[in-house]
This record gives sequence, C-alpha cells and structure tokens, in this order.
Amino acid sequence: MNPPKLIAAQGEFDWFIEEISEATLLAVDSESNSYFAYRPRICLIQISTNNKDFILDPLTLKDLSGLGRILSDPSIEKILHAAENDLIGFKRDYRFQVMNIFDTSIACRLLGRKRLGLASILSKDFGITVDKKYQRCNWERRPLNQEQLYYAQQDTRFLLKLRDELQGQLIERNLWNRAKEEFARLERIRVKPPKKWDPDGYLRLRGAQQLSKSSLPVLKELFSYREHLARKSNKAPFRIMNNEVMVRLAGETPDNKHDLFRIKGLPSRFRGKGATPLLRVIDRAKS
Repeated sequence: MNPPKLIAAQGEFDWFIEEISEATLLAVDSESNSYFAYRPRICLIQISTNNKDFILDPLTLKDLSGLGRILSDPSIEKILHAAENDLIGFKRDYRFQVMNIFDTSIACRLLGRKRLGLASILSKDFGITVDKKYQRCNWERRPLNQEQLYYAQQDTRFLLKLRDELQGQLIERNLWNRAKEEFARLERIRVKPPKKWDPDGYLRLRGAQQLSKSSLPVLKELFSYREHLARKSNKAPFRIMNNEVMVRLAGETPDNKHDLFRIKGLPSRFRGKGATPLLRVIDRAKS
C-alpha cells in the first residue's frame, strides 16, 4: 500500500481538489480531538479514490471551501463508516452539507452483521489487521508521525472495495431500497447544541452518596472549579481531574499541600502552581 499524500499547504489543497473533482466515488473519514478537548474540532480529514489516498490537515489549511463543494455534489458518492459523527463535525466546524452517502456500517447492520467496528470488518472481509494504538490519539498534536498517517489512511483505503461488496449483498437480499432510505436520512442530520453543564451533576458522581454532609459542599465546589478549568483550557473535564480523585478530595478535604499531595491519583497540574488555588477552593467550600 502506497503512503498517503499529506495535504498541508493551500497550494497543495487546490491541486488536490482538481485531482478528485472527476471522481464518482470518494471514501471519506475524519479524526477529531473529542476525547481530549472541551470544544472538539476536526483535526484530520481522510479522502481516498480508487487508487490514491489523501490526508488533509485542516489545522494548517485556511480555506476548505473547495472540499465543501465536493462533499455537497450529489453526483459524487461519499462512502463513510459510521458516518454520523463525521457528518456532524463537518456541519459544526465548516457548515459542510454532505450529499449522496453510502454508510458501510449501516449496510453491515442491515445485512445482520453483529460486529460493526471497521477494524473487525476489515479483518473479516480482507484479512487486514488494524493496529488500535492510535484509536484515541490526540489528533490535534503536531507534527504527525508516519504511523499516525498510516493508521488514518486505513480508515478510507478499503472503503470503496467494501462498498462494492456490501452493495451487491444488499441488492441480492432485497435490502438496497431500505439502505438508500437510511443513507438519505444521514443527509438530514442536524448538529445538536452542546449539552448544558449541570451544576448539580456532582450528586450523580460515583461515591458522592457515601460522602458526609460536610463533604458534599466541597465536592460541589470542586465540580464547579473543574468545569471552569476545562472551559478555560479547552480540555475534557476528566483530563483536568477524574471523578474518583474529586470524590476522594472531597472526602479527605486536605487543608495544606502536604496532605493534598498524599491524595492518590492527584493530577500533576495540582502538584505545582495549581496546588494553592485548589486548596483555596476546598477551604472556601468548608467555610
């Protein structure tokens, strides 16, 4: 398998749009930083034709409107696997409307397959082993290494071949019209507004009900403080501090650095400059 062509400069992108403009089938995928960020964004876009693989770096490309025209062109079929998150990301980040979709995950489900993960399907159908090392990679980090690019390439490299195989099976089993109805539904998918933060969510944390009445206000303050830090730094809340440590802090309510640093699992950010503000939060809650 030839390595993918990385598109990271605007001039390269303009060439890329010309290169794919005559295609009738395009495999499409994207990678985001949703596992790491408070406000996720698309960090990588993979496009494959029958014989070439491209990886676009949207963090360095200033104008992606040409891709939007391609994705919205109903004469070009776009093949995606479990398309919903990708489609939402394209709409949320770029206001792209994707038309004429073939979702290989939906096709597999209609055909009665139980294992719908792309890695499992590629292994079963083509004998391809996908290394899951980068499954939860932070795709926002740069530079990208060759292993990351290879991993991303595999998400689209075999989709066109898989699509042909699945379409034949759908037609053979009289499921093609049903599949087209479900594919068309994906074109109408909407971006849901971000889920509102619930200030009382601390009460539903595992272990919260076992805390004393005097510890619950501490947990409430820590829960609010974590949310503040997550928004400020654009990090997923559990990347700031996980629930277990937060509950442990509320239960032990340390009032000095010595006791604070003894808390099991305390993140490193609170062992340096972050220690004093954290102790202030705990002290404010206690008083």
